[in-house]
Amino acid sequence: MSAILQNTMEGTILQDIECHRAWYGNIPGLDAEKMVRGRKIPYLYLLRAGEKSSKRNEVYYYVTFLLADLSVRHQPIVIILMPEGWYYENHGAGGPYIDASIDDVLHQIMHCQRGDPIPFQK
Repeated sequence: MSAILQNTMEGTILQDIECHRAWYGNIPGLDAEKMVRGRKIPYLYLLRAGEKSSKRNEVYYYVTFLLADLSVRHQPIVIILMPEGWYYENHGAGGPYIDASIDDVLHQIMHCQRGDPIPFQK
């Protein structure tokens, strides 16, 4: 894969996450938890920044969401950028993806049905 195509693919998934309507950036987990707690909407979620990775091709994020029983979960997600596409890891792995958006895989990351995730919006 050419460097230009690789940079475009990297930019696409990272921009997809960081421009997502449920993106809240670098907020602490406790603040994210306060935002969703008490909403009584299973699989209501927000996306936020994770820790810094020491590997150039890995970017860490969290999805903070309500489970079916309305308890709060902070699910870490590692986006791994490879020449053949991007992957995610979180207690399982998915990929390679080339044209998929974060919306296409969130239900897998959150371990729910495809139509279940509901973005928490400002």
